Amino acid sequence: MFSSSLLRKIFGSVLIVLTISVLVIFFFRDIQQNRIILLLCVTGSSFLAIWLYLKTILLPISYLSEIASKILKGDFSDDRYITGQCEIGTLGAALYRLKHDVENLLLEAGVGRQEWTTLFRKSEQMRGQIYDLTTAKKDIAEEADRIAMQLESLRKSEDRYRTMLENIEEGYYETDLLGNLIFFNDSLYNMLGYSRDEMVGMSCFELTDDDNADKLSQTFEQVVDNGKAANLFDLKLIRQTEKEFYVEMSVTPIKDSDGQAMGFRGIIRDVSARREYHEKLEYLAYHDELTGLYNRKAFFERLKDTFAQSDRDLREKHVFFMDLDKFKQVNDTLGHEAGDKLLQEVAERLKTVMRQTDHICRLGGDEFTAILNNVTEPDPETAAQRIIEALSAPYRLNGLQEVSFINISIGIATYPKDGKDITTLVNCADAAMFEAKKIGNRYVFFSDIASSD
Repeated sequence: MFSSSLLRKIFGSVLIVLTISVLVIFFFRDIQQNRIILLLCVTGSSFLAIWLYLKTILLPISYLSEIASKILKGDFSDDRYITGQCEIGTLGAALYRLKHDVENLLLEAGVGRQEWTTLFRKSEQMRGQIYDLTTAKKDIAEEADRIAMQLESLRKSEDRYRTMLENIEEGYYETDLLGNLIFFNDSLYNMLGYSRDEMVGMSCFELTDDDNADKLSQTFEQVVDNGKAANLFDLKLIRQTEKEFYVEMSVTPIKDSDGQAMGFRGIIRDVSARREYHEKLEYLAYHDELTGLYNRKAFFERLKDTFAQSDRDLREKHVFFMDLDKFKQVNDTLGHEAGDKLLQEVAERLKTVMRQTDHICRLGGDEFTAILNNVTEPDPETAAQRIIEALSAPYRLNGLQEVSFINISIGIATYPKDGKDITTLVNCADAAMFEAKKIGNRYVFFSDIASSD
C-alpha cells in the first residue's frame, strides 16, 4: 500500500522514539525516586513520535486535500508545491502539474481564471439540475409504477364487478337524470325481451304504462331531492312481447364529485312468481278449492259489504240458502269422486243463471248460498225459479253415468226486513231452507214462515 521510503520514514520515527525510551529506562532503572522523571520522558517521547507522524504524513496530506478542493471549485490560485521522497511527494508533484496543465489549456482556449470559475459554477449548477432531473425522473417513475398498480387494481375490481353483475339473476341498470338507460346487465334485457342494442338509450318510461311511469317519475324526483335511495314495490313493466309483469326496483342516486345527482342506478327483481303465489294464497283464502266459488269466509265479508250498500241505497237485499236433495245418495252409490264432479257442475250452473253482480258461495258439503245485488222486488222469485230449473236437470258424470234425482231446496231471507245483523239474517235463511226441504225442489221466503206463525 505504501512505498518503502514512506515506510522507512515511519519506521525511523518509531525507532528513534523507542531508542530514546530504552536509553532513559536503562540509565534510570535503579533510581527509585526518579520514576516520575522516567514517566515524563516516555510521555515526551510519545508526543515526539506523534509530532513526527503529523509532520511527515498527515500535514502534507491535508495540504494536498486543500489544493484539490480549490481546483474542484475552479480556483487555481494556490501554487503550493508539496515535496517529499515518498508517495506524498509524488502525489504533490502530480497535482501541481495537473493544475498548471489545466491552466495552460484554459489559456490556449482563451478562457481566463474568472471565466473558468464562471463556467465551473455553471457546470456545477447544471450538475445539480441534472441531479434534480434524475431524482424527479426517479420520482416520476415511482409515481407511474404506483398509478399502474392502482389502474391494475381498478381493472381487477372492474372485472370482479362486471363478473358479479353478469352472474346475478336480478337486472342491474344505470340511467341519466332523464331516465335513459346508459348501462345494464344481461339479466335485465333478457328479462325484458329486448336485444342489448335496442335497449341502449331507451327511456325507462317506455317500459311501463302511464300510471306506473308517473310512479317511477315521482320516485326519481324524490331521490334527487333528498339524495337518498328509494324502493318501488309491485311496479308493472311491459316486455317486448307486450306481456306485463311485476318487479321490485331500487333507485340509488349516482353523484358527481360535488355530491350532485347525475343519474340513477339500482336492481330490478322480477316478483311475478311471488306475486302470483300470494295472489293464489289470497284466492284460496276466499274461494272454495273444489268449485272455485266464494267460501264461507268470503260469504260473511261480502254479506257485511252488502248490508252497507243496502243502507246507502235504501234498498232491500236478499240472501239464498241452498241445499241439494239426495246428494248423499250420489256419494254412497257412485263414490266421492262422482260427488265432487256433481258439486263442480252445480257451481257452473249457478254461475250461468246468476248475475255477475251476485255473490255465489259454497259453505261446505252440498250447501250453497247466493247474495243478490241490485234487484227489484219481483226478482228474487225469478232468480230462485231459474236456479231450481237449472239444478234439477239431469247430470252426466264421467261422460257416462246420468244422475236425474238431484233437486234443490232454497230458503230466502231479506235484509233488513228479516234481520239487521249477519247472524239473524243467516239463521232466517237457514230456517226457510229447512222449510223448503220438507217439501223438496222449491223455494221459501222466511217472511212467509214468520207470517204463518
